Amino acid sequence: MAPDEKEQPEKKMTRRGALDLLLAMGGAIWGLGMAVPAAVYLWPARSSGPAEAVVKVGAVNDLAVGAAKMVQSRGRPIIVLRLGADEFKAFSAICTHLGCVVEWDPARTVISCPCHAGVFSPDGQVVSGPPPAPLKAYPVMVVGGEVRVKVS
Repeated sequence: MAPDEKEQPEKKMTRRGALDLLLAMGGAIWGLGMAVPAAVYLWPARSSGPAEAVVKVGAVNDLAVGAAKMVQSRGRPIIVLRLGADEFKAFSAICTHLGCVVEWDPARTVISCPCHAGVFSPDGQVVSGPPPAPLKAYPVMVVGGEVRVKVS
């Protein structure tokens, strides 16, 4: 054997080294477990759904007086109300307080936010609760017996 080719002693893992390795692996798994949900929450939502300037809601007869229907435009919910035989209203279904999706309450005839008890009138105006501004309104039209919402 040549003098520079000395046999290297075989390295054995010590108990302390094994515990350090397990601790590091546990920390990495915990870190990923915390980082992945945070990243998913903070990553902006994709805009999906129809990108048309007019969204078709459905036939006039499919929406009863006093009822509401949710539709989507560019991945954003829109609530369409039928308040009378020929009276339709459409609003963004995103609460102006913290962005929760609002619902139509037919018993009280109001639009309510289930997250923080915000209440909007059928005209989209704030009635009570923490919302700082009214809901964004969209023009509604009836064309050939079909309800349509203009979103652009």
